[in-house]
Amino acid sequence: MADVWSLAVVAGALPGAAICPLLTSWGLRRLGRRDRASGLLLVASGLLGALAGALTVMTSDRADVRGLAPGLVIWGCALVAAASCDAVTQRIPTPLIRQATVVTCALLVGGLSVHADWRGLVLSGVGSAAATVSLLLCWRFAGAGFGDVRLAALGGLGLGHATHEGLLLGLVAFGAMTGVQAGVALARGGTRRTLIPYGPALAAGFLIAATCRP
Repeated sequence: MADVWSLAVVAGALPGAAICPLLTSWGLRRLGRRDRASGLLLVASGLLGALAGALTVMTSDRADVRGLAPGLVIWGCALVAAASCDAVTQRIPTPLIRQATVVTCALLVGGLSVHADWRGLVLSGVGSAAATVSLLLCWRFAGAGFGDVRLAALGGLGLGHATHEGLLLGLVAFGAMTGVQAGVALARGGTRRTLIPYGPALAAGFLIAATCRP
């Protein structure tokens, strides 16, 4: 177990801590909101990126598909960076999601093909499609933004090795975080029409769903 944790720290946490603040800063620049790139935000992004990196590497180890790790680390970092941008601007940078989706797809296809893990590859595509459709419905009927739909398409790519328990916990986490955000908005004088950032709840839900094991 100590060896697994060491691998997670070296191969996941350190890259995550380095990559996430860079992606967050780049995303904010693309949104024209460099003024929101505070030191506190970048530190938080780095810490969450380290956690995401470690969890995704450990997930690939538990699934016994080591080629899964590079794609999941980039995937997790992109989710954290997009959520960080959304938290302070209520906007998700499209270039960040688009390029992260392309890179994640390429790495997952390469890594899973080497292991002949066709089931995981198919389920990654199914997860992305299902998440996209779900958020399209939220965009149409629940006030989600189209950036959230793009984020869901990326998020679903990481679900190829998710368990039923993980999917359930991820859904619960998303609902709970969204409920808390809505409650805080109402307590501050908002109304039912007050916009809240869905990005942090979506990112947390996807990461929990992908990395949680019974």
